[in-house]
Amino acid sequence: MNTVIQKLPNGDAGPEQLEVNDMGLGTDIENCVSIDVEGFVESNLESFRVPSKYVDRARENYEIEKNTEAFMGLLDERNIHATFFIVGRIARDIPQMVRQVASRGHEIGCHSFEHLRIFNLQRQEFREGLRGAKKRLEDVSGTRVYGFRAPDFSITKSSIWALDELSEAGFLYDSSIYPIRIHDVYGIDDARTGIHKMSNGLIEWPLATFDLLGMRFPFGGGGYFRLYPLSFTKRCIRAVNRSGHPCMLYIHPYEVGPVIPRIRELSAYRRFRHYHNCHNGQSRLRNILQAFTFSTAIRILEQKGQANYVR
Repeated sequence: MNTVIQKLPNGDAGPEQLEVNDMGLGTDIENCVSIDVEGFVESNLESFRVPSKYVDRARENYEIEKNTEAFMGLLDERNIHATFFIVGRIARDIPQMVRQVASRGHEIGCHSFEHLRIFNLQRQEFREGLRGAKKRLEDVSGTRVYGFRAPDFSITKSSIWALDELSEAGFLYDSSIYPIRIHDVYGIDDARTGIHKMSNGLIEWPLATFDLLGMRFPFGGGGYFRLYPLSFTKRCIRAVNRSGHPCMLYIHPYEVGPVIPRIRELSAYRRFRHYHNCHNGQSRLRNILQAFTFSTAIRILEQKGQANYVR
């Protein structure tokens, strides 16, 4: 069954309308696979109550190191370089891990200094943490940090000012905005899809979406990657690639690594939402890495003529 390109309200060419029988092959377009490097507990402190017995920084750092190493092992199998959006405090607490990521040719991006939602921060507080995180990541890795991703994609309409802070801090691109309306925490429903440059000069690379029955849905990372059938995720990536755009995929360390912290007090809903398919995350990601072509975000932007910078 043929597919058709659906135009978004802003005139951009969006992902192709998905059809159930769309089993065509992918394209040679390079996509980006990224990892939001953080601990399981620190990433969920604003999502649900975490009993104090689970808050242990040393144990969390061990989890991050082991799981990030497992992710890099998967990338090594295919000689793929990825973008690592790392919480700045990790450069302080586990500098050797940040150096190892950079030494293996991966891109270092910034994920704020602490994993805190931007819309809950004062602008000055965010500015200071952002610049401190960028400097520490650059000093430790020995590489320039070009990209940023907000914890929990928390650049929303109420915190849109953060984009100007990123530009003023010297970032080249952002990958924080989910152009959707269906999530309870994040999303800007009328945001543009596809890579584009904003009025302040910052490049925005939104997270991947697909259109179905007149609505826009997220895919390509985190819970969506674990909850959707793998074949469906592949069809979504192919559809976006056929429309001429690369996908931005993302994963978290615990979703592919061997160390999965278990919080026994979670509700059945939360257990399903956070743990479903983690046990076979490596095999699922390996399947995706074998099916498509990947590179770092900064390399793809450079190849598209979007990145003008001095190395």
